[in-house]
Amino acid sequence: MKINFDYVKQYQTISSLEQQMLNEIYKKLEKKESMLDWLDIESCISSSELEEMKKISYGIRKFCDIFLVIGIGGSYLGSRAVLESLSPYFSKKKPEIIFAGHQLSGSYLKELLDYMEGKSVYVNVISKSGETLETMASFHMIYGWMKKTYSDVQKRVIVTIGDSSRGDSSSSLKKLADKEQLKTWIIPSEIGGRYSVFTVAGLFPLVVSGIDIDEFIKGAQSKRNCFSESSQYALVRKHLEERGKIVEAFTIYEEKLSFLAAWYQQLFAETQGKNQKGILPIINPNTTNLHSLGQYLQDGRRITFETVLQIKNTKDINLENERISMNELNHLVLNQVANAHSYGGTPSIIIALEELSPFEIGGLLYFLEVSAAIGGYLLEIDPFNQPGVEIYKQRVKEELKSIQKNKGKN
Repeated sequence: MKINFDYVKQYQTISSLEQQMLNEIYKKLEKKESMLDWLDIESCISSSELEEMKKISYGIRKFCDIFLVIGIGGSYLGSRAVLESLSPYFSKKKPEIIFAGHQLSGSYLKELLDYMEGKSVYVNVISKSGETLETMASFHMIYGWMKKTYSDVQKRVIVTIGDSSRGDSSSSLKKLADKEQLKTWIIPSEIGGRYSVFTVAGLFPLVVSGIDIDEFIKGAQSKRNCFSESSQYALVRKHLEERGKIVEAFTIYEEKLSFLAAWYQQLFAETQGKNQKGILPIINPNTTNLHSLGQYLQDGRRITFETVLQIKNTKDINLENERISMNELNHLVLNQVANAHSYGGTPSIIIALEELSPFEIGGLLYFLEVSAAIGGYLLEIDPFNQPGVEIYKQRVKEELKSIQKNKGKN
């Protein structure tokens, strides 16, 4: 992985105060203060858990048509980002990995239940709190269907949940798992949802899919000492924000990276968007958006910059009569767009991966996690809470209780 800062050179200067802040941030990370267990893979996942996951996954793949992952936000975006990035565009490979519980669409859930009829289905429900509204609404419907459909439902439903052994009251999902004797994976308590891709929450669906998680984990471990590189990325983003660049287009030139962009969006928006601070990350698929959003990035208000993800080597095909391959054309456009947008006042940071491989993706995700945390500390906010998210949850909970109470009177 290489980062090209050529278009943002004027944003790279570091002040003595910022250097002092980075020195303090480095100490925090090295001490692994609160919510920093994700920094070491050994704290995310044990070798015994890895081996057990592989063993269980082997059995699932032998009999499974559909592996259903139920979760929202960090509980599913990490594994989906990796899965989509590393899978062929067109495949009939089994098991088919399907995601649910990340929205409240009745038609999606109804059509999903219809689609699962006659197929061998296994389920992994993921919720650190064990109470997530969207996840639990879908899971209760699907679990009811599973119990009606299969006599061996205990073998087909796996629960991934937060650690309730640290004095927290047991959630409804934990109580159900205990009562029904369902296989349960535990997410470490000092790792937040959006930083959980290297825990059982992110890894188990990947193991079931057949992706080489040993290489994925090695890629993350190779970036364990990326503080200097991540600090540079975090500082440039901070300086861009200070100069009015408050919207970041996370730009991809490979469609299968769409969910990696969604994972990036959650990571940075939820980590840094607090106290009237932070950059708004938006997903920008090119070259599609060059014919729409590209107009704004080139000629609109000067509040934007781009982080561009480039994949140097992919499967390729030569274009007839053009004396160039599709991949070469893709890179040509990427570079000229960055050049043109910079001229128009929208500078780019270009992150280049050699290829789409488990090792490269693992390294990228780890690097971005460290960068997001450092950026949060530079803004003098808590990188690991999400108070804004809790506001809507509380209001929904209160209104739902009111509706249920009134219906109970009728």
